[in-house]
Amino acid sequence: MIKLRSGLLVLVGIVGLVLYFSVRGLLTYSKNRTVEARSPSKVVIQKSDSPTNGNDGGRQWRASMGDIAASGVVVNCTEYANGQLSNVFILSDGIIITQSIVWPLSPSLLGTKEYETKARDAFESRVAIEPALLEFREIISEYGLDDAESKLYSGIWEIYTIRAQIRQLKRRFKEENILSYGVNSARVLADKDYEFYTIYNKSRLEQAVYYQHGKTRLEKLFGRFPDTCFDRLMSIPVFWNPVVLNSL
Repeated sequence: MIKLRSGLLVLVGIVGLVLYFSVRGLLTYSKNRTVEARSPSKVVIQKSDSPTNGNDGGRQWRASMGDIAASGVVVNCTEYANGQLSNVFILSDGIIITQSIVWPLSPSLLGTKEYETKARDAFESRVAIEPALLEFREIISEYGLDDAESKLYSGIWEIYTIRAQIRQLKRRFKEENILSYGVNSARVLADKDYEFYTIYNKSRLEQAVYYQHGKTRLEKLFGRFPDTCFDRLMSIPVFWNPVVLNSL
């Protein structure tokens, strides 16, 4: 009888644990689905077709999440001829955050033989520790872009720079999230959700600005750059930061 009672207690304990973790898993899944549903996934970019006045022949564009009303975040970006970017983020309640970015590659080198030579030397010195460079070379060669042979390594280094910049932005967002909410972001209090989604959408738009500026440089380099080629290149992860070619 004692053994039977002990067995029943063990069985009840096991069933209780199963139910507990099942319910907890369902609640977590439900919350994650809610997060996914509330986070717009598409970034819409409206780019000016002609240089704007007052910024040395640069261009401007506006980026916003697909559902502006839900995200409450818009960024106006100005691209200057010297390679500098200026972002003005307009958050909910009229909060404005300004940001200046200096692109790590000189615009004056773009398309020159000097750039191609520096990029090829940098490629050969870095390819042993950065396998993505070989994938970049293969994909760019596959698409048969104009002047691809004479500008191949310049294109590779442009892609490398974009991917490294995006990696840094994503890492910074994760670090800010951990510092603000802890390792388990599922425990974020309801009254902090608003702030979290604002920061999340700001990070998404910041990444979109980098993508747009990087693709613009590639189009200047090759004359055209297919979206399918760009998307494939942007899906390849990198592990290191490229050296600054300007100082080689």
